[in-house]
This record gives sequence, C-alpha cells and structure tokens, in this order.
Amino acid sequence: MSPTLVYEPYYPRTKRFRISYFAEKVLLAISMMNACTVVMTSSVLPTFARMNQLAPWEALSELIVPILFLWILVFFIIFECMLNAIAELTYFADRQFYADWWNSTTFDEFARKWNKPVHEFLLRHVYIASMHDHDLSKPAATFATFLFSMLLHEMILATAFEMVQGWLFLFSLMQLPLIPLMRNPVFKGKRLGNLVFWWGTITGIPLVAVLYAKEYCRVNVCGGPAAAAHAA
Repeated sequence: MSPTLVYEPYYPRTKRFRISYFAEKVLLAISMMNACTVVMTSSVLPTFARMNQLAPWEALSELIVPILFLWILVFFIIFECMLNAIAELTYFADRQFYADWWNSTTFDEFARKWNKPVHEFLLRHVYIASMHDHDLSKPAATFATFLFSMLLHEMILATAFEMVQGWLFLFSLMQLPLIPLMRNPVFKGKRLGNLVFWWGTITGIPLVAVLYAKEYCRVNVCGGPAAAAHAA
C-alpha cells in the first residue's frame, strides 16, 4: 500500500527505512489527535449540545475558531503525519502530498495544492479521461471534474451524517463565478487575492460545518450527557 491514488509502473524509492523519522510522524499524529480531542470536548461538543437553541450566527461565532483549528489539525495529521509515515513504511520517495496552499491567491490554486494525491487522481482519471474518452472541451472537462469531486465529497458527508444535505455542494457552486474573477491580475499572485482566499476559508469552512451540524442536531441528540453538563 503506497500513499497515492494514481497507478504508475515505477515510483521513486527510498533506500532504507528510517525508524526515527517514522516514530516522529507517529508521535506527532498522536499529539495532534489528543489536541483534536481537547478542542472537541472543550469547545465543539458543548456548543453542539445547545445547537438547537442557537441561531446559526450564534453557533458560528462560537465555533469559527475551534472548527478552523480542527481543520488545520486534521490536515496536519493526514498529509504531514499519516501519509509520510505510510510512505516511510513502503519506501515511497515521492513525498509531495501538499504544496503551499496557504499562499493561494485563487480558489483553483488552493484546489491544486492542498490535496495533491486527490488532485492527481482527478487530473488523470476524470479531467484528462473525459477529454480523451468523451471528447469534452477543456471547460466542460473542468466542470465535470468539479462536479465529480463535489458529489464524492457529498457522498462522504452523507455517509458520515447519515443524511443528504448538500451545503458543501451549494457553497462550492457559489465559488464557480469567483474562479475566473480571481484569475484577474488584481487578485492572482497578489496579496489581495490571498486575503480574499483566507476570508473565504475562515468564513466558509466553519459556516458549512455549522449548517451540517444544525441539521444533524435537529434530528439527533448531539453532544451527549458529558457535553450537555459541560455546556450547563
């Protein structure tokens, strides 16, 4: 098992297994998981326990910082710790699982940089394949790739929450007119573009999380007794 979603007959290989490097990634992952647990129990679950009594903007104001912190922690656990640990175990030398997405000045640049394994899979097996096998134009292939990616994300969320909501898909559709706009020289490669990207990230990710959580908590008991006691 190698940390890639794209088949190649040959990948660069490392010459030896570095036990210290592997242990470092495992210990970092455990530390970050403990941090996630602390954030969940101290900041997220108490708010979830009161979710049905909170307006969306009230829930967002309480969760915007912990949700963003959790998102960054989970990103670090998966892309820096887990994938590098698996790569070390399998002698897999291609370690570029992400690029400097935090410097993105457009949303499509972020999509290319933050999850390299999935991006390479979509590029080869959806984007290029749709043009080669189905004679789609580049814009049509781009939209098909976007649609496939968003539907896949919605399927994962529907499985996790045991309900179909579509908020992520809706907010992703709202990004479509912003993509060509942010390719304008005023934004692309400029500090203004990076500020717009971070504004969208800081507001968008917690807002989507709150909308999913509110609907889930409407039909389920959220937080459990411990969270409810903490909230009280």
